[in-house]
Amino acid sequence: DATKLSPGRPCDLVFLDPPYGKGLGEIALGSAVAKGWILPGTLIVFEESTTSNPDGFHVETIRKFGGSTITLLTSI
Repeated sequence: DATKLSPGRPCDLVFLDPPYGKGLGEIALGSAVAKGWILPGTLIVFEESTTSNPDGFHVETIRKFGGSTITLLTSI
């Protein structure tokens, strides 16, 4: 369960593909930051049905493919 992570080592790249429309991606990101998985500069590939712009992250680019939106974020 990515919303309840254990402490971990920082990652340089994170792929995030939560169930659409439930807000779980933002919760998972918050958990990953809190548990040390994401540090400033980490690149996140976030797939969701809509654009996501969570606090603490910079949107690098947004691409739409049919009903999916891929947002590339970096943590700040």
